[in-house]
Amino acid sequence: MEFKIQKKFPTNEEFNELFDSVGWGNRDDEKINKHREMSAFAVSVFAENKIVGMARVVGDGAYFTVYDVVTRKEFQCKGIGSLMMNEIVKWYELVKDDDTYLYLGASAGRENFYKKFGFKARPYTGIGAGMKYDVD
Repeated sequence: MEFKIQKKFPTNEEFNELFDSVGWGNRDDEKINKHREMSAFAVSVFAENKIVGMARVVGDGAYFTVYDVVTRKEFQCKGIGSLMMNEIVKWYELVKDDDTYLYLGASAGRENFYKKFGFKARPYTGIGAGMKYDVD
C-alpha cells in the first residue's frame, strides 16, 4: 500500500476520526483549532484518501515538543510512525540553532522507537526526568 505524506495539520473531522480509531476520543472544534494554531509543524499520512496517521510539534521558537504521534490501529507497524518522525526530524534540522531543543514524552515501552531518530531517554547526564503535573 502506498502512503501519501502531507506536511499539514489534518482537518477537524480527520483529527477526530484518527483519535477515535485509537481510543483517544473526540475533541471539540475549538480545542482542535487551538492545537492547529499552536503547532509549529504537523505531518499527516493518508492511504487511499483516508487519514492513517498524524504527528505535530508545538513550540515557541526555542523549545519544541513532539505531540500526538498517532497511527490508526489497523495501520500500525507498517512504517507510518517512522515516516512521520523522519519528517519531524527533517523539519527540525532546518529550524534548529544553538539555542533550540526538541523534546517528546514517549509512552511507556515506546522509548526504543524514538531512539532510532536521535532521542535519548531521560534522565541522562545533565537533564532531569520528564515529568507530568498530576494532582488528585
